[in-house]
Parts: sequence; C-alpha cells; structure tokens
Amino acid sequence: MPAPPRSHPNIPDHEVLRKIGHGAYGEVWMARGVTGAMRAVKVVWREDFDDERTFEREFEGILKYEPISRDHPGLVNILHVGRSPDTKSFYYYVMELGDDIHTGQEINPVEYEARTLRPEGKAGVRLDTSLCIDVGVRLAEALHHLHEGGLAHRDVKPSNVIFVNGKAKLADIGLVAARGQRTFVGTEGFVPPEGPGSAQADIYSLGKVLYEIATGKDRLDFPELPDELPTGLDCKRWLSLNEVICEVCEPRVSKRKISTAAELATALRSLQRGKRRRRRGISIWATSAILFGFAGWASWENVKDSTWNPWRTENPAPKASPAQGLVRLATIPEGAEVYDDEGHLVGITPTSTIRADVGSEISYLITKKGYRSIQVIETVTEGSVQEPMLIFHELKNFSPPVIGEKWSDHLGTTYLPDGDAHISSTYVGRRLWRSFLNQSKRNPRSAEYISVSENGRKSEVVLAQRPDIIAFTDWIRTGGIRNGFLTEDNQVFGQIDQSFKSPNLSPNAQKQNLKPFRIGIREYRYGGVQLTSEPPGADVFIDGRFVGSTGDTLLIPKVKPGRIELLLVLEGYKPLTLLEQVKPGQNVPLSAVLEKSEGVVFGKSWQNGIGQKFEPFEENVMASAWETRVKDYAIFLSETKHRKPTTPTFQQGPDHPVVYVSREDAIAFCKWLTERERKQERISGTHQYRLPTDKEWSKIAGLDFEIGEAPGQRDANKPNIYLWGTVWPPPVNFANYADTTAASLSGVSTDRIISDYDDGFPRTSPVGSFQPNKYGIYDLSGNVQEWVSDNISRTSIDPLGVLRGGGWNTYLKENILIGWRNPVPATAESAYYGFRIVLSKIDPYPDVE
Repeated sequence: MPAPPRSHPNIPDHEVLRKIGHGAYGEVWMARGVTGAMRAVKVVWREDFDDERTFEREFEGILKYEPISRDHPGLVNILHVGRSPDTKSFYYYVMELGDDIHTGQEINPVEYEARTLRPEGKAGVRLDTSLCIDVGVRLAEALHHLHEGGLAHRDVKPSNVIFVNGKAKLADIGLVAARGQRTFVGTEGFVPPEGPGSAQADIYSLGKVLYEIATGKDRLDFPELPDELPTGLDCKRWLSLNEVICEVCEPRVSKRKISTAAELATALRSLQRGKRRRRRGISIWATSAILFGFAGWASWENVKDSTWNPWRTENPAPKASPAQGLVRLATIPEGAEVYDDEGHLVGITPTSTIRADVGSEISYLITKKGYRSIQVIETVTEGSVQEPMLIFHELKNFSPPVIGEKWSDHLGTTYLPDGDAHISSTYVGRRLWRSFLNQSKRNPRSAEYISVSENGRKSEVVLAQRPDIIAFTDWIRTGGIRNGFLTEDNQVFGQIDQSFKSPNLSPNAQKQNLKPFRIGIREYRYGGVQLTSEPPGADVFIDGRFVGSTGDTLLIPKVKPGRIELLLVLEGYKPLTLLEQVKPGQNVPLSAVLEKSEGVVFGKSWQNGIGQKFEPFEENVMASAWETRVKDYAIFLSETKHRKPTTPTFQQGPDHPVVYVSREDAIAFCKWLTERERKQERISGTHQYRLPTDKEWSKIAGLDFEIGEAPGQRDANKPNIYLWGTVWPPPVNFANYADTTAASLSGVSTDRIISDYDDGFPRTSPVGSFQPNKYGIYDLSGNVQEWVSDNISRTSIDPLGVLRGGGWNTYLKENILIGWRNPVPATAESAYYGFRIVLSKIDPYPDVE
C-alpha cells in the first residue's frame, strides 16, 4: 500500500512550522531556530530515490557544498547539514530564508511566500536591462565559485533564484553534485542539448534565464526577439546583452563563444561598467592604431634590409593573415537598415559586400519601420572568399497604430486619429462586409445595404445590429493580429452612428434600428483583480486561461475590461465560478469560499463515481487499483452508443476484467469517463482519465529504469525480473496465469501451462483476487494483458500498439517478465486483452514546483 502522508520532520534545535515548497528532490520547510531566527530547511527523503547509492551521492554533494556556500554572496548559505534521528529516512540542511515576495525581510510565517526570479520575470514582462545585467554578474560569479569547488548546480532556472536581503542568490542546491555526473535532472528548455552535469551546461542554463528576464519571452522561444525593443541609449546596451546571451546559448557546443562562468562574468561586467565588447568592427582607437602602424611600416621598409638592423634574418618567416570573406544581407521587402553590434549603420538591404574574416562570427540587427526587427548571428564560411555569403530574411509585418498618426490596417482601411483611438475614415462598406460574411460563414438576417455620400463620394455601406457588428470587429481584430497590424493589447470596436437618418431607409431597417458604423481601435485600458480564497491554494482561470494560484492574495493584473468568468479549482473542493464586471482602470477585490466535495485529492487513495479505486504512484498521476471491470464497462455502454464487445465463450462476473476491447475502445472509455466525472465535479478541467504510457506502466509495476527510447527498444533490453523477483517458477497463488486448472479446459495442452502451478482460475479471475504491489495495485501480472498508450516503435511504417503484463493464458517465462511487451494492432481484440486506466493532471503552466 502507499506510504502514509509524511508528518513534520524532526529537525534538532528547530521548530518546524510549515512546508513552503517541494519538488522531485525534496521538500522545503520553514523553521524557527533556538535563537528565534527564521530558517529554510530542505528535507531529502531516501524513499524518493531508486537506490541507496544515488541518495548517498546527493548527500555527499551537500557536504561538499556546505563550506563553499558560505564563501560567496551569490550562493544560498548552508548553515547546517544532518540526518534523520534513525540516520536512514532522510537527510536535511538548514539554510538562510529568502525574502517574502510581498513584505521583503519582514517574515510572517503564516503568509510567507518566497521571492524568486520567476515572479520577477513573469512571461511577457521584460526586466530593466541594468537589473538583468546585475543579476547575471552575481549568478555567473556564484557559478564560477561553485565550479572552482568541483561542483555543478544542474538545475539553474528562474524559480531556483531567490532573493535574500534584496540580492539574487542561487538556491535549490539539493541538485548540486560533483561535476560530470550525468544523472538527468533539470528543466526542459534550460538543459543544453548535450545534457546536464557540466560547468558549461550550468552556463547555458543561466543564459536561458537571462534570455527570459531580458526579453520577457519563454526560454523555448529562443532566439526570438521581443516585439518591441528598448529605445534610446538602452537599446545599444540591450543589444550587447542579447549578443552575450546568444553566445552562451548557441546549441552547438563547439560554436559557443562563452563557455565558462568566468568568461560570462567578465562579459557582463564590461556591460555593467558601460564598456563596449570590441570583438568585431574597427573603433576610433583601432583606426588610430592602424595609422600609427602604417607610419611604422614605412620606416621599417627603409631599414629592414640595412646592415645595422638587429632584427634582420636571412630567411624571415612569413606571417599568415586570416582569409577575408565577403558578406551581403538581403531582405524582402528591401530597404531595411542593417546595424553592427556596436550600433553602426553598415548598409541598407540589399547591402554592398562587407568584408569579414573567415571563421569569425558576425552579428547584425535588421530593422525596418512597420516590420519586426531581426538579429542575425552567423559564422563567415570559407566559400565566401570566392562568392559573397548571402544572408537573407523575409521581414514580418509589425505596424500597429500610433496615437496621433494616420494609419491603415491589413485590409487597406484608412483610420484617422481621434484622441487615444483611431476611427475609420468611412463607414464599413458592402465589399468589406461581404468579405467578413464569406470568411466567417456568418449569415445575419437583418443586415441591409444603403447608398450614402461620404467625403464627396457615393458608396454602399452596411446597416447592421450590435451582435453582428461585434462579430465583425472580432474578425477585424483576429486578422489584424495575425498579419502584424494589431497586438493583443488592441481593442477593436464598432462606432455606431445612432444619429444617422436617410429617406431611403427601408421599413425593416427602421423597425430593426439598423445603423451604419465605423471601426474604432484603441489600446485596452486594463483593470485588475485581487482574489483570496478559503482555503487558499486554488488554481484560478479567467475565461479558461490559467492566471495563478491563491495564496495570501492573488493579484491578477492586465484584465480586459468587461464581464469576466473566474474559475477556482482545488482538489477535494467543488469548482467555483465567479462572474464579475471589470471596469477600465479598476482593481476589483474578490473573496471566495470553496465547498468540499467528493472529488479527487492527488496523493490519497480515492474512489471515483463508478466505484473504481485509485492509488497514487506519482505526484500528478493516480493509477486504477484494478483492471477495468465488466460492470465499469457496462455503465459506459449504457450511457453511450459505443459498440458492445464480443461476448466471451466463458463465464464473466461483474467484477471480472472486461475483455475483447481494442485500444480505441479503451481510449473511448477514458474520454467518456473524463466528461462524466467533470460534469459531476469529481474531477476538474485540469484532470483527465487516460491509458498509462508504457513508461508509467513499468513504473507502476516497479521497473524504474529501462534502456531504450521506444517500447520496442526497451523490450529488447528488458531485465530478467519478474513481478516477484528473479527466480522461477512463480510463488504459490501469486497471479492468474495458464496453470494446471487451465489444462482441464478443452483444447489446452499441458505443454502450454506452467507445470505444478495452480492459481485456482482456469480463465479470468475477479480483479483483486491476488496480493497487490507496494502501490496497492492488483493484477499487474496475469489475468488480462493491458493496453498502454504507446506504439511499439516510433519509426515503423505500420505502427503496432502495446500490451503489458501477460494474461490468464500466459505460461512462457519471457512473457511474464515485467519488461515484456506484446506488439499487436491497436484495433485488435481478444479474450486475453483488457485495460487499466490512470487519472492524471493536465499541467496548466510549465516549470512550477
């Protein structure tokens, strides 16, 4: 059965108050020392590791890190390291506590939430360039100190950077280990292609951290630039910082110009002091040096062959100079300005040829009004000596309206400035309205056309009602954003001319109050929401978009004005929907009290609405204790029009596993059950039933490590391990296999059973008839073979599905090994095939611990 929930750990000389964080490698608790000082205590449990050696290796890393941590201001200080009272259950280390995200150094134990770099660099928010550089210098120097001590961090990311007394420090040192250890840890997007564990990998990760906070974009977007670059003097500094980031985060190890913490710290310190990184181009002082060099060369030519020349040699060795290549930049459209990395204009596209050393790295910024800027970094090739190396880019439009300036949208409509908005110069005409109808497939019943005179010209304009006008402006906004003429911050609205009168109005137009309208565009004047919940910890969604979790007070900025729908979801409580009207510039305070439900709470045993029992085996996954039963599947069939499976030739009770189901049938069952339980509020919109993956099935069965990327590869390398161990035959009454009882059946040969083994069931057995494994999961070996979601191969032209675990007909030794896979078509059905399901969380946001 699963281990009981862990209680507060016993830490000598400390009062443990509450858990303030957790991850795959431990829990962080807030504690009060004997002096009254508040501390953070990380507890790393032995049972979270696959083996003793890995656990002890991590402990050794902390012991090495302890003295190193106190020698540098950019590392979280470790104050004490120890083990649990029994010396086996866990080890721990006491460290300084980070600032509170709201109150700084004033710590309230009840409301405390650590200030990390993740909230500082929220998605879409670019931090001040100076702050980015300062943080980068501090963390690079901290990593240099760590690497000098022979250690690597292995999980550098924004949420692992905390602030102590207002200064950034590297935290989560539970992942620190000796450099070179290749255990795969880390977070997607921050881990370099060559993997973690090296000093250079740590630098790559820090480069991605700097990319996120300097651009406001996600690290997976690298090397994309933000839509709007800094302006003025800060632009050049930002570009220099971005160049450093690109040199650190180059995917090809051999091409990285910065690969050590010391090099990165030096480069960032130069930017911090306002110095240019003159690695390319010719500066003023370099030009002067060339002139002086020319004068010196002329003098040398006069004396080099003189008899009194003390440096004269009979056979002077020629000095090789780097070959010069040629480079040209071109764009569509033409006429873009090209700047070098020092901010000097080098040409207009298509540029003239630019000379550069073969093998050197060149960096240029391409800009054109109305288009997104592009920064290009290339290495000059040998072929450029004979033919210019052509760098070509197609520029993407980016021309949102500017307050006070005339503007045209992606459809050619002209807009005139009107205060903080832009209004189309004419009413919406027949041709534009017809385009909207054709593309949106909308068929408004009440719209009409009328001939009017505007600006001295006659035209046909549309008369419409508000609902159709709103749909039209939504269409304009969507197309404008897609084509780079509008941003997500732009609001498009219909300015209806209520005063419009014409003797040509039809009786229907007068009755329906149909009016012409112009298109208006302005930036949203956002509002905000301040939300608390009882209990706290609920995930919050606005109009289906995850915006955060309630702690003390969840601050939700940049909320579009109008009616919003907030959904609060917390395991064990009924989802709660709040409807609220947000006005421009208004911050709305809201509080919510959640009602307990029969819903799932991950980490605890639970029974769903059709009586299936689930046991936790991973943080975000619950596995069904049983194979899906006949009575479970019967409910599915009664509530859907899904086809019934073939009736087996043997007797099946309601608690027997359902058979004759294909993988498609099992997937349909999961989809139905997910929708059913969401409606009953037993699970939320962030939970789903599904088949286990091949890897998950192995882990449920106790096989934590396998070799191979695909199930077929893992099957070829499967270890000689059964669910009970490594010896043969199976223990008495262990599981439902082909046994001596099955030999009594017609057509079953005695050479197709396990000799001298009797489990008491000739065919299927009721689920749960044998002993469960450590997770409380039954029948993982025998009874029926179970579908998983993977195909056997990732490359096969004719993909086959995978069944795991063997069945009541299984007798061969190999087929009872935990790692055995049965490759069959996903549409296959058999009296031996059934399935088990899992309930999992759908992660609403990445990189949250």
